[in-house]
Amino acid sequence: MNDVVKWVLIGLAGVVLLFGGFLAVETIRDYRPPAVVNLEKEGNARKFSPDRLTIFTWNIGYAGLGKDMDFFADGGTTSIPPKDKFEEYLNGILKVVSKYSLVSDVMYFQEVDRDSDRSYHTDEYEKLRDVLKDFASVFAYNYVVDFVPVPITHPMGRVSGGMATFSKYDFHDPIRVALPGQYPWPKNLFYLDRCMIVIRIPAPDGKEWVLINTHNSAFDSGYQRKEQLDFIKKFITSEYRKGNYVIIGGDWNLMLGGKFKYTEKPEEFYKPLPKDWAPKGWKWVIDENTPSNRAVKSSYVKGKTFVTIIDGFLVSPNVKVLSVHGIDLDFAYSDHNPVIAVFEMKR
Repeated sequence: MNDVVKWVLIGLAGVVLLFGGFLAVETIRDYRPPAVVNLEKEGNARKFSPDRLTIFTWNIGYAGLGKDMDFFADGGTTSIPPKDKFEEYLNGILKVVSKYSLVSDVMYFQEVDRDSDRSYHTDEYEKLRDVLKDFASVFAYNYVVDFVPVPITHPMGRVSGGMATFSKYDFHDPIRVALPGQYPWPKNLFYLDRCMIVIRIPAPDGKEWVLINTHNSAFDSGYQRKEQLDFIKKFITSEYRKGNYVIIGGDWNLMLGGKFKYTEKPEEFYKPLPKDWAPKGWKWVIDENTPSNRAVKSSYVKGKTFVTIIDGFLVSPNVKVLSVHGIDLDFAYSDHNPVIAVFEMKR
C-alpha cells in the first residue's frame, strides 16, 4: 500500500468515526418528550365563558419562507434566509398578527422558532407575546435538534422551535399531546416531533371549548399521516362524547380542497386528505377559494407556483360555523396564508 492510499484510507476512517460520534451524541441528546406534557400558561386573560369564538391560525414558517425563498426539503436549495429578508418577513408577520388580534379570540401558530440558527436566534414566541399583550399563551416544542447537517453546503444547524396558542379568554389544563409516528434512526434525530396543543375554555352551559392546535407530518410516505389521523380521530371523538365543543385546526399537511388550478404540479409529498376520514357529523372549515400553502421548491410566482389548502379547522357537530376567511397575503411573509373563522355553540 503506497503512502497516498494509506492517508486516504486514514482520512476516510476519520470521517466515518467523526460522523459516527456525531450520531451517537445526537442519539443521546435526542428530544424525546413524554406522550403528554403539562404546559406553562403565560400572561393574563379575561375570565369569561363565551358562546362564540373567532379563531385565527397561521404557520409562520419561522419567518424564513416568505415569497422570495425556497426550501431544500421541498426541492429548493436553502434553509436560512438572508438576515434582511428574515427581518422583513418577521416584521410583516407581526403586523398581520397585530391587525387580526383585534378581531380574534384565539390564535394558533405553527413553526415558531425560539433559538435557531435559521432565524438568527430570535425568540419569535416572545415577539408574538409582545404584540399580543391582552392574550394568555402557551408554547410547545416540536423541533429541538443541536445541529441539522443539511443542506450540506449551508446546513440548517441548531433548531429550537415549536407551536404556540394565544387566547383572550382564560383557559385551563393546557397540554402538549404527542402525535404518533417516527422516522427510522438516524433520520428521526433531525426531524420534527409532531404534537398538538390542547387548551380548555369554559362554555356557558358547564361544558368546555376544547381547542386544539395541530401540526401534522409532511414528508412521510403516508404511514405517519395515517397513524396521526387515527390518533386525532380517537382524541376528538372522546372529547365530543363528553359534550364538549371541539375545534381542531392548524397545519394538517394534507390537501383539504380548493378550486384553483395553477400550472405547477404538486410534489409527491403533497397528499390528499383520505376520503371520508372525518367522523360522522363533523365539518371541515376552509376557504375553498383562497390557497393556504405554496410549493417552496422555488420563490413564489403568482399564477404559476403550485398552491393548495392544508390549513383549516375541523369542528364537532355541536359547533356552528358562522364564517371562514382565508387571508390572501400572496405568501409575502410565509409559505402559508392565515385562516380565520367564527364559531358558535349550537343551541
